Amino acid sequence: MEESLFARRRGTWPSLLSSVVFSVVLIWADVHYVFMRHVRLELDRTLSPIYGLIAMPASLAEWWGEVGQSRTRLEHDNDTLRAEMLVLQGRLQRYAAVAAENARLRGLMNSNVVADGRISVGEIIGLDPDPQRRIVLINRGGDHGLFVGQTVLDAHGVMGQVIQVGGSTSRVLLIADPLASVPVIVNRNGVRGVVAGEGALDRLSVLYIPPSADVRPGDLLVSSGLGTIFPFGYPVAIVTHVNRKSGGDFSEITARPVAELDRSSHVLLVFRKGYQTVGYNHAP
Repeated sequence: MEESLFARRRGTWPSLLSSVVFSVVLIWADVHYVFMRHVRLELDRTLSPIYGLIAMPASLAEWWGEVGQSRTRLEHDNDTLRAEMLVLQGRLQRYAAVAAENARLRGLMNSNVVADGRISVGEIIGLDPDPQRRIVLINRGGDHGLFVGQTVLDAHGVMGQVIQVGGSTSRVLLIADPLASVPVIVNRNGVRGVVAGEGALDRLSVLYIPPSADVRPGDLLVSSGLGTIFPFGYPVAIVTHVNRKSGGDFSEITARPVAELDRSSHVLLVFRKGYQTVGYNHAP
């Protein structure tokens, strides 16, 4: 058994020697004979598919690695772009809010409701916690020259009046408050009345107008100047309904505020000519 194996091992030497001799002869022939180049080219063509099959596993591994890297890179790029898009969308929302606020301020400053006197712009920063009241807090006070009774407008008309003044803030009673009232006239014919709040931001009562008075839906009501609180001529409300058959001495008339009581975020504070401020005041 051992001699048979030893014999096989010794038999490999002639094969190895013959292979070496054959290789040397081929190299020598390739160098000295031109036709060997054609033989080599034909052998290359014949063996090329085999070379391709041999190299295929390595090529597949390299391709798969590139695919994995490309997918990872694409996922990373997508995550980055998605995050950047969210940031840009957030900034766009902020820009849209700023643009809308600027538009409101431009409309406020360009409003034609202010005929004379000095004005100041304030911002609504809070609401009264009592749900039955229509009172707002603004970021202007005695430090800015505000006074109790001062008329407050938005870009469309009368919003209310200052009822309490602090150092840097003030409370404003809106015309929709149940305790608010504004002397008015019908802009079309001068009929006098009083607009009173009912607590609703979109509905006002018009009081003390007799059934015989010429008042129609659509009539504009402006401040009459009586009572020395609201100066003459500021838009207050538009008549929406008239009931002359109310059974009483006066017609039942409703109106809607001209000012955007539920949407305005900035207000105009009117300083009447010759009016002296009285420092920090408090409403009773």
